Amino acid sequence: MEIQYISDSCLEELKINIQSNLEKYKAEELWIDQYFGTNPWKFPSKIRVENVDLQMPLSSTIHFDYENTKKIYTALKELTILQATDERLWVYLTHTIFWKYMRKRWPVESYLDKDKPEEAIKERYFFMANRDRALIRNGIARLWWYGYVSYDENREDPFELTKVLLSKLDIAQSLLERSFSRNPDITKSVLSVLKQKELESSFIDRENFRSLMMYINQLGGVTILDTLDPEDLEELVREKIETLM
Repeated sequence: MEIQYISDSCLEELKINIQSNLEKYKAEELWIDQYFGTNPWKFPSKIRVENVDLQMPLSSTIHFDYENTKKIYTALKELTILQATDERLWVYLTHTIFWKYMRKRWPVESYLDKDKPEEAIKERYFFMANRDRALIRNGIARLWWYGYVSYDENREDPFELTKVLLSKLDIAQSLLERSFSRNPDITKSVLSVLKQKELESSFIDRENFRSLMMYINQLGGVTILDTLDPEDLEELVREKIETLM
């Protein structure tokens, strides 16, 4: 399967016209080729992957994010950070290869009763203005980033920490909507301690987890977290959790 990019000019045209294209986002079939007609709206990349068959969501709560994270990250594991932060790549994927998945996972009909449904479409099919949040709000990019920050090839199951990350929506959102989450060593240290606590049957509730995230943010202001060993990071996280429980 050849991955392509949408051109800069066509990306901007799509974003500007989200509101007037609302009906198109309700279509079950692809419309982008017909929309741009003879206008060359995409260009090839050097990225080649096997076909990815995402599992279709059954409902708003049975969505198979864990299973689909494994599929997307396994297929696109070799993406560079530069490629993974390129909106043109993910907008191409949300509007073409994974259109049917997007229609099931983020149906535009569920946004139409909101004041600005175009903002919801921008959030899921494009990149929103807040870049830290955009990467995990785009419907396909988020699956790659879930894998990137949690995949650990040194574990018997490399996706063991991905399961912890996606066990509660609060964990994924609170952890990944922070700038330090771009460092997988930090996120894997947090998830590793959460996994240990889970095995000890110690429950970390929503408020305590948010306090932990604030602590790591503050710690990043006085310490260069990137220079710490994973063991030191885990110890810092463990010590803080102990004070919260």
